[in-house]
Amino acid sequence: MSTITWLSFLLITAIASFFVGTVFTKRQYENDELEKEVEKAKSDLEQYKQDVADHLASTDKLVSKMKDNYEQLANHVQQTNKLLLVDNTKEAMPFFSKETTEQLQASLDQLEEPKAHTNITDAQPMDYAQENSGIFSGTKKEEIIKEPTV
Repeated sequence: MSTITWLSFLLITAIASFFVGTVFTKRQYENDELEKEVEKAKSDLEQYKQDVADHLASTDKLVSKMKDNYEQLANHVQQTNKLLLVDNTKEAMPFFSKETTEQLQASLDQLEEPKAHTNITDAQPMDYAQENSGIFSGTKKEEIIKEPTV
């Protein structure tokens, strides 16, 4: 009986080891899968950080370009103003004669500043005619139609 006891003990131990091994193998497989997911999440996070850094670098370059373009535009406008605006001490507008420049300056001086408190939409439109005319004149014209005599 000792052989049968040993064989049954060996069989029970083998079956128990099989189930214990299966449980540990399952846990190890799940742990391996979780480690793979963690590594993938870490690599995705690093890729995202790199993408954000690249985006910020390209945005910085674009803003720098825009700033340079704005400075060039401001310099261009300033140079154009120097060419076109008349300075009282010297002639800075080579496009017009002296008389034309004086007339332009005089007409600019005559312009009135618009009043800030006046609302243009509240004012009535101005007519081209100085007096009442047409249907707005207030008087009726009677037209007499003469019939031809035969």
